[in-house]
Amino acid sequence: MPTTLSSAPLAPQTFHVERDHRVDFYRGIALAMIFVNHVPGNVWENFTSRNFGYSDAAELFVFLAGFASAFAYGKLFLAGEPLIASIKAWRRAGVLYLVHLMIMAMAMAIFAWSALAFGEGRLLDHMNLTPLLTRPLDVLIGIPTLAHQFGYVNILPMYSVMLLVVPVLLLLARIDLRLMLGVSGLVWFLAATFRIDMPNYPNSGGWFFNPIAWQFLFAIGLACGLNKMRRGVSVPYHPILFALAAAYVISALIVDAFTLWGWEAYLPLPFALRNFDKTYVTAPLLLHVLSLIYVFANASKTSPLARVRKDNPFTMLGRHSLPVFATGTVLSLIGQVIIFDTKPDLLRDTLLLGAGLILQFLLARYLDWWRVASKVKVPSAASAPEARRPQVGFVPEMRRAPSLMAGAGESTRPHGAMSAAERRRVDVAALPAQTGLKQPS
Repeated sequence: MPTTLSSAPLAPQTFHVERDHRVDFYRGIALAMIFVNHVPGNVWENFTSRNFGYSDAAELFVFLAGFASAFAYGKLFLAGEPLIASIKAWRRAGVLYLVHLMIMAMAMAIFAWSALAFGEGRLLDHMNLTPLLTRPLDVLIGIPTLAHQFGYVNILPMYSVMLLVVPVLLLLARIDLRLMLGVSGLVWFLAATFRIDMPNYPNSGGWFFNPIAWQFLFAIGLACGLNKMRRGVSVPYHPILFALAAAYVISALIVDAFTLWGWEAYLPLPFALRNFDKTYVTAPLLLHVLSLIYVFANASKTSPLARVRKDNPFTMLGRHSLPVFATGTVLSLIGQVIIFDTKPDLLRDTLLLGAGLILQFLLARYLDWWRVASKVKVPSAASAPEARRPQVGFVPEMRRAPSLMAGAGESTRPHGAMSAAERRRVDVAALPAQTGLKQPS
């Protein structure tokens, strides 16, 4: 799907930064589908987006990550703070790296315990954990260097790498958005053509989500976000473009529904343009997710999809994507153990997945509440009204009884005007009269 982009440099200016809740909504939808797909063998995985076209929730998630990065880092970068924006992106990459290591540790614990508890060694093969037993030292090197990844726990490393290169993309975008997309597209094409990938260790091959190729989809999302921030619209609506996008989505649905695969091998086109390959996110997948996004983004104004509210449950999921994704991933690993080597069951799968999704919704709701609650300020003693301050060392009624503070022939003076000796004498003299105690003789 082509994009309408300005050739003018993105100089600092007034940006459109109003939050579009549809971004969080669709990101929440993607997170829910990722959770369902990460419990293979359940009934409901047959109804996620991957069964109705060439792309799935992962492509949608990466595009939206690029779109959101325009607002998270692009605004600062283009407004003259490239160092701060870069550090923010790199810090986020570091957080994703740490979360990935935590999920990897949880995966090892869940499947190792399950293999011992149930006597089912095949669980280790299911998650690519076998090398941990056969080549433990090599795997201990591969895990922290991201060279060894477990199945279903391999999207965050790709996202981390892309955040590391966000400053480069924004630097190119500041010159010209078309330059950024051109360079990014060239890298993607070369990676797919020459099979350039990040290395695995100790296994052979490369990453399943190859960041060298996937960065192009991220860059397209970033460009759309920058256009939205600058003009108020990512890609203008055009009826012909909408019709082409809708036609492509429908054709992909037909191909997938009737398994009409194999024809692409006869097309006289390079690998990147004709194959259906997820590792290199080839052109058919790219075009499908972009067409799908364009169709839904231009839904009728009377459609519920055009009026997504802030408190929509899926919007809440998308607003807290990282903790929700991490929690959903761990829950999906537990679900894999529960239904391992069993047949799909409607009641069991519904209860299992429903419980997992409810926990994620509750987490998102809690995080929404905590975001507000953590900002509540308790008034300090210094800011409390004078009348409410405790009078340390003095009886409260003394301010209303000046005769008790003044001796014979003395004028009544403000308490603060007394000397220290006078205040001590007055305190001792006043105490019996106000408390009823007998004054010592």
